[in-house]
Formats: sequence, C-alpha cells, structure tokens
Amino acid sequence: MQSSWLSAVLAVASLFSSFVFTGDKIELKDKKQSPQDLQLAGDLPGLPPGSVRFISYEQLSRLPQVDFKVTDDFNFHGPMEIGGVSLDEILKALNIPDKGTLIAADCDDEYEAHYTDDYRHAHRPILVLRLNGKPPAQFPRTRDDGTYGPYLISHASFTPRYHILAHAEEPQIPNGLVELRFLKQDVVLDAIRPHGSFSENSPEMQGYQIAQQNCFRCHNEGDYGGHKAGRSWRALARIAQASSKSFEAYTKDPQSQDETAQMPGNPEYDDATLHALTAYFKTFAPLATGSAAK
Repeated sequence: MQSSWLSAVLAVASLFSSFVFTGDKIELKDKKQSPQDLQLAGDLPGLPPGSVRFISYEQLSRLPQVDFKVTDDFNFHGPMEIGGVSLDEILKALNIPDKGTLIAADCDDEYEAHYTDDYRHAHRPILVLRLNGKPPAQFPRTRDDGTYGPYLISHASFTPRYHILAHAEEPQIPNGLVELRFLKQDVVLDAIRPHGSFSENSPEMQGYQIAQQNCFRCHNEGDYGGHKAGRSWRALARIAQASSKSFEAYTKDPQSQDETAQMPGNPEYDDATLHALTAYFKTFAPLATGSAAK
C-alpha cells in the first residue's frame, strides 16, 4: 500500500514538473509532445539562461486572436484568410518586456527572421495559426511539396517605412517556423555593428542597416542570425575583402556567379547600394580598421 501511494505521489510530481505556469494565461512544457509544439528559448522569465520550453497549438489558440484577409504576402499566390496571435500578445503572455526585446524566428531550414521592437510596433507581425481555416501544417505550399507549418508569420498588410539607397524595408515573413527566441535587442544588434567609428550616413552604416534586414536572415554572426547559407558573417567579410567586384556581383545576381546558388538575387540594388554592403562587411575582415575619416 505504502509503495503504491509513493508511486502515485511521484507520478503527480513528475507531471507538474513538466510545466511552467505563466500567470493564468498559458502553460509551457519542458518536453515536446506534438509536432505542433512551438519551441521557445532565450530570455524566458524565471528560468535559467539557455532554458528551452514548448507551447502547444491549443495554448497559443487561447491567446487573443486576430483575423485578416491578406493580399500582399508573397508566400501566397493570391488572397489568403489568416488567423493567429500577434507577437506582442505572446510577449505579454510570457511577461517578457516589449521594449528592448528582439524576437528571432527560427525555421526548419535554418532561416531566421528578426523582429525588433520598432518593427513590431510599426507592422504588428502575426504568428499564423490558421490559413483559410486550417492549421499551417495542413496547408500545402503551392511552389513545392512542403507545407507552411508548423507555423509562419505574416502581416495584415505591409508598407515599407523607409528606403536605404536602393533597398526598401522588407517584410519578415518566414514559414516552416519551429522556434521563437527572445533576445536582448542591443546585444544582438551590437554583434553585427560595423567595426570602427562611422558617421550615421556613411556607406558602412547604410550597409549595416541593409545587412541587418537582409543578410542576417541566412548568415550568422556567432549565435545570432540564420545558418541557412552555411556562410558566417566573417566568411562574407573575407570574400568582400578579397574581391569587392565578386562580392557585389554575387549579391546582385548569385546565379550569374554560381549556377547552383540558391540565394535570391537583388536585381534592384544599384552600385551605391552594393558598395555600401561591401564597405560594411569589410569592417569585419581581419586587420580592418575603420573610421569616419578613412
């Protein structure tokens, strides 16, 4: 009898230890129990650094929901009814501060989108739970044999806030999303800030702003940024330093330099935009010593 009672107590204790309760809104699990469980990592309140937790589709569905008809998301080949929860609501439910938090959205192909606090305030990105009423994992992509799931991010609509040379602000709309990381924004952006001292309107700083939005999705600097391309920030710096011409040609039209390249081109980038990106990446090259007056 005593052995049975002890076993029951231990079983209940084990069950409760697998959850973290966040207020009265959501509960997080420390083990993945379904393919639709979304992984959460980074700076999670009340947990040690490096902790990982999981939230279920059902728990996400309990948060305040929004629904829109989207017509300008190029993931879709036509209008799409989407429903889901804003990234800001997820922050609120987890008791993570909005200001100073960058959300990195990691995908199953190692692509990583980034949502700064100012981007979220301007564009209100949505973690999509429904596409025409179906979970993303059940909705086939039209361009290949995959699905959009388990999650993706979209917007009700998107209007660029700025242009830097020939680069217009781009929507961050990853699909195949498997993890959200909550990071200190200043730490992440400082990791890719140009090495040296440059004026705000210098090519190096213009390149920094472009690279932060574009290159950072597939190329990493340490623990931050995507790994889809398999080339780090320092590898790009070495290429830019060794041959500016080759670096710029590849950035504009990758397939013209390597027919097997999978990177999308940037045909709209003019010489000034390409020069700015090159100047920026050169600041990360070995022995680079940048200054505003160089």
